[in-house]
Amino acid sequence: MRYVSNYWMVLLVALAACQKSSDSTETNGNWIKRSEFEGVARNEAVSFVIDNKAYVGTGFDGENRLKDFWMYDQASNYWSQKADFPGAARSSAIGMAIGSKGYIGTGYDGTNKLADFYEYNPTTNAWEKKADFTGSGRYGATAFAINNKGYITCGYDGNYLKDFYEFEPTTNVWTKRESMGGTKRTDAVAFVIDNKAYLVTGSNNGQNVNDLWVFDGSAWTEKRKITNVSDDDYDNSYDIPRNGAIAFVMNNKGYVTLGSKSGLASDVWEYDPINDLWDTKTSFEGVARSGAVAFTLNNRGYVALGNSLSQQFDDLWEFDPSAEYNKND
Repeated sequence: MRYVSNYWMVLLVALAACQKSSDSTETNGNWIKRSEFEGVARNEAVSFVIDNKAYVGTGFDGENRLKDFWMYDQASNYWSQKADFPGAARSSAIGMAIGSKGYIGTGYDGTNKLADFYEYNPTTNAWEKKADFTGSGRYGATAFAINNKGYITCGYDGNYLKDFYEFEPTTNVWTKRESMGGTKRTDAVAFVIDNKAYLVTGSNNGQNVNDLWVFDGSAWTEKRKITNVSDDDYDNSYDIPRNGAIAFVMNNKGYVTLGSKSGLASDVWEYDPINDLWDTKTSFEGVARSGAVAFTLNNRGYVALGNSLSQQFDDLWEFDPSAEYNKND
């Protein structure tokens, strides 16, 4: 039998591991830097998408809260300024689109926790005040829209929250719905796949939570934890819990990235709702950060803005999960 020294055996194993890592990276997606946001760099802004145009506004630039409002055109890769948000300048608000209209509400103006709510019409570039959110004024809430209705849950009003409210845009009426059974939290994320909303991450009393819930328009159901807490046979290296993250959807899969764990994070996690499992993708190539915004245009995910300590960002990045990694693009 041919003898291989320990030195060469270790070297061969190391080279194989490096090759495997390189091959995995090449197939785990690619980030491309796009046209920088033309407003002031900021964090804790809001975003929503209408007719394949992304709208971004409000936020905090490190000194002042903001109310300017911008549109991103993917086809031309440019930003254009729109009518200012008419409410108080704020950060940590919610933004969502219901049908052909966009909505911004709640948040923090530096003194008050807010409950007002506004509708944006992109056709007329005009805002209209709608019925105030009927939950308590709060910031760090989470919002989503399914079946032509809007929903707001969680956040912080002096207490960590998980109450749940439905907005009917045709009647301009809020209705309190049954809350999810999970942990109260602030700074969670939600993403929608096949008219089901998935809510995950966030923190409660300084601890990042590990439960995942799905709402189908009638009831909440808990899914598998995002950490390994049992003898389940899925990957026990899950390191998903965080707060201040962002989420987007492509190809009927959800993506969660950025935010704060023990420190600022840049890892990217892909969620498959059919198997209720997560997988890692190529890490975000910009500076790790919290308080960014995200949106999806034509099946591409986008990440913009955010902050790292005192540094505010105005960059924009596009993610293609099926492309080979290219560090030079």
